[in-house]
Amino acid sequence: MLVLALDTSTPSVTAGVVRLRRPHEIIAALESGAVLGDAASRPGALLAEQSVTDPYAHAERLMPLALAALAEAGHGLHELDAVVVGLGPGPFTGLRVGIATAAALGDGLGIGVHGVPSHDGTARALEPLPGPLLVVTDARRREVYLSAYSADGGRTFGPLVVAPAAAPQLLAEHDLAPAFVTGAGSPLLDPFRSSTFAPATLESADASTSLGLVERAAVALLTGVVPGPLTPLYLRRPDATEPGTRRKSVLGR
Repeated sequence: MLVLALDTSTPSVTAGVVRLRRPHEIIAALESGAVLGDAASRPGALLAEQSVTDPYAHAERLMPLALAALAEAGHGLHELDAVVVGLGPGPFTGLRVGIATAAALGDGLGIGVHGVPSHDGTARALEPLPGPLLVVTDARRREVYLSAYSADGGRTFGPLVVAPAAAPQLLAEHDLAPAFVTGAGSPLLDPFRSSTFAPATLESADASTSLGLVERAAVALLTGVVPGPLTPLYLRRPDATEPGTRRKSVLGR
């Protein structure tokens, strides 16, 4: 099963091509000696991934990256079986670009489009997790987007938007003690580390966002579940708002 994954929830614009293995292929790999969690036993295999950091050009960058990833993988758009897109949390404009592009591809190609919270994809890409994990991305306005995961990969808290200084207390109030932290926003928590809040940084440079997103949607993809609505996780209102009906006088009256 050939799947295109798209994510525009951060300043990095990412597109990847993943081949999703059927259950019997995974079982065969395990029976041949593969260790659970190794690449050979994972549901997905990353064929190609293209990513660029450009916070103000999601719309211009996304489709060229998708086409480049497909070309690198040796496939065309017409060969895709499904699209998976990151739903955020993230800025309004970036998420809108990714979701609208995924929806347009699904409609044009006649294939399903599945949405996955982007933090879930990040956590999945790092599995097997060495312990409870915190995924943090930059929400701007001196805030971060935060999600917590147990060692088995299940999300236990979030996603939500919070000031970095408030994160340790908030987690403690919910009896959460993450052993590790990852994500582009994790350095924003550094000034607030203490003896009671000291998660180790889990490097994610070698982890694939695309692979994580597709594997999170694997059960739905392989069982033919009808995709639900692509609801973005904005978590707060956009900066731009529609003008009110009452006009302000330029003369100060």
